[in-house]
Amino acid sequence: MSHEFDNFKHFSALTGVGVELLALDGTVVYETEPLLAFRQTLSWLAGLIPGDLEAQTQASVISGAMQSYRFGGRFFFYSPIGLFHFASPIIAGGRHSLTAVGGPVLMVPLDEYIPFDLKGKLPEDFNREELEGRLKTIPIVSPDTANTLAEQLLVNAKHLSDPEYLGAENDDTRYNEYLLAYFSGTPSYEAILQLAVEQKKENASKKHERIVEAVKEYVDRNYSKKISLSGAANSVYLSPSYLSKLIKQRTGQNFRHLVNMSRIAEAVHLLEHTDKTLSEIAFMTGFEDHSYFTKVFNRHLHMSPSEYRSNRQNP
Repeated sequence: MSHEFDNFKHFSALTGVGVELLALDGTVVYETEPLLAFRQTLSWLAGLIPGDLEAQTQASVISGAMQSYRFGGRFFFYSPIGLFHFASPIIAGGRHSLTAVGGPVLMVPLDEYIPFDLKGKLPEDFNREELEGRLKTIPIVSPDTANTLAEQLLVNAKHLSDPEYLGAENDDTRYNEYLLAYFSGTPSYEAILQLAVEQKKENASKKHERIVEAVKEYVDRNYSKKISLSGAANSVYLSPSYLSKLIKQRTGQNFRHLVNMSRIAEAVHLLEHTDKTLSEIAFMTGFEDHSYFTKVFNRHLHMSPSEYRSNRQNP
């Protein structure tokens, strides 16, 4: 076995998921231990299911391997009997030379997989107990875990590829490099998944921060108009209730507070730099009337608009 494929060996040892490296003609160049057990299971299933199941499965794997290059580095696909696979290309010398294919895995328990994915394929007198025993060679994972597995296969493929391939530096890249280091040691895969969970939380936090900033920009552009939570939610493609909860979590304030603060900021500017009346300023900054403008202004700055103007003019 070539030393350069050690990362795939570690990947399989830690996850229990098989990896095979395919040449462009479909020849298997290298495979890890879990695939050997799966091939025995597949051969046994081929004796129950009409048609050439082994050839059909291999054809789907080869097709998925080719599609991974077309679709930018990571491709998900299912075998003819509903087994989940993921593939990433290896680019050397500027060419797609090999493809790493991970799997198969199941994303549903056996008591769901057998009656649904294998429905109509098995003979009526099949031995359920034996079938379940054979299928235990296939790992069962959650969709999130499957996505993490695919991501890590991509990282491993990248490290056998040209440096510029998928080499853009960003937070996700640095995170993936950190995870890759785990595959040269012997930590539990649970530890790796925990890191994935933490990274997802961090990414979600950054995403939520960007959303709130986008809402603030929306409010700043529209403060003079009749502005609503639903309108702001539409601008960031969220439901009003979810956006309201998000704003509260990120700022400790509600949406109406953001709107009033934007309006008050503009009102302060007009009080300092124009001689417009308070009624005019109230109208220009989107308040319903002079009295409500005064009430909100006083609540936030602890003085009335007229007092603020007077203080600025007579320091």
